Amino acid sequence: MEEGDGEVVGLNLEEYKAWLEKNGNIEEQKAYEVAKEVIRYHKSDWSETEADLFPRKIIKDGNNRIEFDLLIRLTFRGKRRTTERLIGIEFKEYDIKKAILQAIVRKQYVDYQYIATRFVELDYMDLLQLSFYSIGWVIWDEDFVKLLVPAKYTEPTVDICHILNEVVKDVVRKKVREELETLTRFIG
Repeated sequence: MEEGDGEVVGLNLEEYKAWLEKNGNIEEQKAYEVAKEVIRYHKSDWSETEADLFPRKIIKDGNNRIEFDLLIRLTFRGKRRTTERLIGIEFKEYDIKKAILQAIVRKQYVDYQYIATRFVELDYMDLLQLSFYSIGWVIWDEDFVKLLVPAKYTEPTVDICHILNEVVKDVVRKKVREELETLTRFIG
């Protein structure tokens, strides 16, 4: 990344592709295609859209260092105003739980947050976390990249909080019942 007039200048898509060829990890095997698909999805039909990509961007928050696998700054230049949006992408091959947890931490720093993984199975808690935090999911393989769930700009609503709270209560009740049955058999 270059500095210009005090402003950090990111890479364009083709520069990012070249950067990946030199520096990419196995989980970033399809990172160029993932970034291209996410940018395509968020691109505006009504204003000029510019994308600056910042691979392995570190944001400092107090004593914490948060590293994004990829941070994308989209700039929308309209006739009357210019708007910017930040998109974070966390790349993993198979470790969906780790990807989701990292995405949750990073979500507070960006407008949209994605995870990009190979196609892996999710359990209900994974789905709830993606939904609750409005995190998007892109799946990839050697032959394709698919934006499966788009990230949302909105924050979680009270209704989702209520639903999640009820689901957690049900899971805890079930686990307590199982433990009590085990204890009863052991004592019994």
